[in-house]
Amino acid sequence: MFAIALTSCGSLPTLNGKSTSVSSDSNVPNTSVGTNGELIYIQSDNVQAAGYDEDSLVMTVQFDNGAIYEYYGVPADLWLSFIAAQPHPWSQVGYPRLVVAGIPYRRVG
Repeated sequence: MFAIALTSCGSLPTLNGKSTSVSSDSNVPNTSVGTNGELIYIQSDNVQAAGYDEDSLVMTVQFDNGAIYEYYGVPADLWLSFIAAQPHPWSQVGYPRLVVAGIPYRRVG
């Protein structure tokens, strides 16, 4: 399993060109996973951006054709695997672990 931790101040690129601040407080460990639902750029052949909300377990994927889908009940390890699989996150993780596995979804855009 891959683990991604943000341990220093910085920013995550977002789809609209704005950045989301990420900070680390030395008194509070940063154990959150995801982007709080914000879409971030994904290096991929067919995915433009994706986001994950750890509280609701919703993963959002925007494809290069502009279609946006939400996937429900997505565990955090799937999100981490998706991010780690760049530049082929959809073919290596998204399609087999979301679509083939039968994770509920709907098109939202």
